[in-house]
Amino acid sequence: MYSFNDRKKEIKFDKSNPPTPWMNYLTNGVFTTMISQAGGGVAFYKSPQIWRINHYRFFHLPTDRSGFYTYIKDGKDYWCPTAEPAKTRPQSWKATHGMGYTVYDAKRRGLAVKATYFVGEYENCLIWNLRIRSNTDRKITMFPFVELGMMEFQRELQWQCYNKHQLSVYNMDDVLVYRYGVEMQPRPEQTPLVYFAANVPVSGFDGDRDEFVGSYSSEENPKNVQAGRCTNSTLAGGDPCFALQLDLDLKAGEEKTVNIFLGVAMTEEEIKRSVAHCRQEDFVGQSFKALQRHWNNYLSRFHCEVPDENVQRMVNIWNPYQAERNFLFSRNISYYATGTFRGVGYRDTAQDILAMVPFSPDRAKDKIQLLLGQQYSDGHANHYFFPVEGFDPVTTVHSDDHLWIIMSVYAVVMETGSLSFLHKKVPFYDGGTATVYEHLQKSVEFTCRNLGSHGFPLMLRSDWNDMLYKVCREGKGESIWTSMQFGTVLRMMEELAKLMGEDGSEYARLYEEQKKLVNSIAWDGEWFRRCITDDGTFIGSKEQPQAKIWLNTQSWSVISGMGDREKSEKAMASVKKYLDTDLGIKKIDPSMKDYPSAEDPLTYYNKGCGENGSVFCHANTWAIIAECMLGNGDAAYKYYHQLLPMVAQEKAGEWRYKAEPYVYASNIFGPESDKFGLANVSWLTGTAAWMYIAITQHILGIKPTWEGLAIKPCLPSEWKTVTVKRTFRGCVYTIEIENQGIGSKEVVIPHVKGRRSHKVKITV
Repeated sequence: MYSFNDRKKEIKFDKSNPPTPWMNYLTNGVFTTMISQAGGGVAFYKSPQIWRINHYRFFHLPTDRSGFYTYIKDGKDYWCPTAEPAKTRPQSWKATHGMGYTVYDAKRRGLAVKATYFVGEYENCLIWNLRIRSNTDRKITMFPFVELGMMEFQRELQWQCYNKHQLSVYNMDDVLVYRYGVEMQPRPEQTPLVYFAANVPVSGFDGDRDEFVGSYSSEENPKNVQAGRCTNSTLAGGDPCFALQLDLDLKAGEEKTVNIFLGVAMTEEEIKRSVAHCRQEDFVGQSFKALQRHWNNYLSRFHCEVPDENVQRMVNIWNPYQAERNFLFSRNISYYATGTFRGVGYRDTAQDILAMVPFSPDRAKDKIQLLLGQQYSDGHANHYFFPVEGFDPVTTVHSDDHLWIIMSVYAVVMETGSLSFLHKKVPFYDGGTATVYEHLQKSVEFTCRNLGSHGFPLMLRSDWNDMLYKVCREGKGESIWTSMQFGTVLRMMEELAKLMGEDGSEYARLYEEQKKLVNSIAWDGEWFRRCITDDGTFIGSKEQPQAKIWLNTQSWSVISGMGDREKSEKAMASVKKYLDTDLGIKKIDPSMKDYPSAEDPLTYYNKGCGENGSVFCHANTWAIIAECMLGNGDAAYKYYHQLLPMVAQEKAGEWRYKAEPYVYASNIFGPESDKFGLANVSWLTGTAAWMYIAITQHILGIKPTWEGLAIKPCLPSEWKTVTVKRTFRGCVYTIEIENQGIGSKEVVIPHVKGRRSHKVKITV
């Protein structure tokens, strides 16, 4: 079904119809295309909410429509190199996802087509480069096609019957142009024109979808493809599309190249300049080389050689690639998320930043400043917001949002070895400005002002577990987990305060205060309780009939250092006893059905699904880190290895697992579900960032500190030697680790300014 080529940083598919579309993201950060192994997908400019270019039918049948297709008309025969959507299929076919590009190799009746799709850095357009070779002299006609939609997808669903009459598609010197001019759209002055062009002569075109596709037809059998010609239709109201007719004469053995450009520009003059640039002879080749150069440079900052090839390829290639896409898109749009309602999540993005810091501290700083601009002067933050679209933010107040940013800033300071970012002035959302460091202080102050009757932080709207909003509807519920998160960042604040030349003792006092509560009130005998409801009930207690044990308070008791050693060890033993499965660790046990009552259950998730007893992969990452902090290398590796996507897919089976075997998912249905092993919400998930932190900073044990690079591996006993190359403050460290299986102490390699390379050998 698939195979990896780690040298090329690619995954190849020899079957076009996996259980779900297996996606790739092609983007330069401004123009983006999400594309599947069969050519389905969606393109957007900056935002899928307001500048979406084409239709993609989420959850509808047939699966994975529409997309970016080229019909090859060869006599009466017609087919697509993407395999889909024409009914006639290539006789041989394979697809490849690489770093920012996707390739389709297809052959039929002696005609071979190699189609490479990517978005380059020089123009805001999707390029598809088609290389065609024939074994005989023949004439063919090609029909590149995109079904356009209204840019505001959600508004299209509501008002298309009126707004569709304000759309237009017209021909401008063999370049098709789509104008979205709907009244009362957001930011009309920033709304681009969309264009469609080729680098070869155009014989015909269509801009009216009904004219090109025909009545009761679909992408499988467009009327004009069957007829062999376009009808030169334009559109001044209706359902738009882009279709070109390209007639090619091929000689036997001759290869011809056709380039198609789907792009955006603000004016017709800018379109002309952009298309002229795209049509230059070396444009496509230079754009692709620049893309490859970018990813080779990006991924070179951390490279490991370990005995497990799946671990190695995830660490070196697919995990940082996925984490970078998360950093760009938060949880906005994927095969599972329609891109209609979520902008930039505060807590989501603050965590995504952690995996960006080792690769680009500057990009991380920019995103941190964006987030801090959503913080209020009292310290809390908007839950998620829409910086591109300009929509009103979601203003629900959660107990954890404002605390995650402390971890992001701390990571930047440790990576760079500089305090300058802490002095940067950033505005508050409700007016006024403060330094980055003062913003962090406000975060701490807000939590201190919002403690419950037991002394733990108030849950407010919820904490990281969104479904817990029902325990605090009266405003009295408390989060024991947020106490542990609070403790984690208090230790960071104490260190930052000392580096700033300030007294950090108040942070230490607050930490000890919360630690005392965790070890007394929160302890349940075998594990730590999860939270306290408005009426004082402890959720996550053996006294409760359901949801007795929750994963997060066990792992964070270790991460925060707040659990006494004996209690934390017992808590993590309970994780293994009650929560672990062959496909990962369940979030809770047992799953809930009618808890605390059938009339008002805590969740409507089915048992084993989502937040109700699934293997929540994001939360599994913290268990890996906790086991490393306890020195349990084999346990940490077991938890890490079983969630490697290709390993989990093999265990569950391709049909059951369904999601991509090269990127992490948010959750996997748990054993109390009849679909145990079904992976959900792949690509855009916090699992990606935290898995990267877990493996690089905890299992491999290479972590930035103020003084330099700290090395404290926690390797599985079966790994005898490991080599890591890590770029840190301009120096390339080559670190050889010999594992003798007797534990290790942290070694800090002091940073030496100006040093460009350094070799280190560590014996565990």
